Amino acid sequence: MLGRWLFARAARTRTPLLAALQAHIGELRVGLCRTAMQAHRRVRAAGGAVDPMAISALAQLAATMLIEVSVPAGLSWTARGLTLEHLRRVDSAVSALARLDKTDWAATGLVGVPVTITDAAGTEIARAVVSFAVATRSD
Repeated sequence: MLGRWLFARAARTRTPLLAALQAHIGELRVGLCRTAMQAHRRVRAAGGAVDPMAISALAQLAATMLIEVSVPAGLSWTARGLTLEHLRRVDSAVSALARLDKTDWAATGLVGVPVTITDAAGTEIARAVVSFAVATRSD
């Protein structure tokens, strides 16, 4: 439990978006990242629903954390774009699941990371694809 808290603390220092969303990383490993956030005041729009911008930020966070742990050491990556399809309004907690089945990193170029965003009941509320340019590191 202490290790998870220390990781979250270090991640919030490195990624300011984590602090603003008050997001939690539930699971992080090569090829998978699960993040979640409560529907607190900072992420709600005027109508009371969770703001679509906060949902897209959560999707981007999940994809970025996934690519950070999945890309091998000899390669670098840069975020290039985000496509979000917002399906329905949500008033509850939101979770994002990013998955990437890529295991062969010999070919560099654009990599799209699909992210599924669900509400507290497990209903899909949005879909996103975050694009990253992966290249050989030039140190």
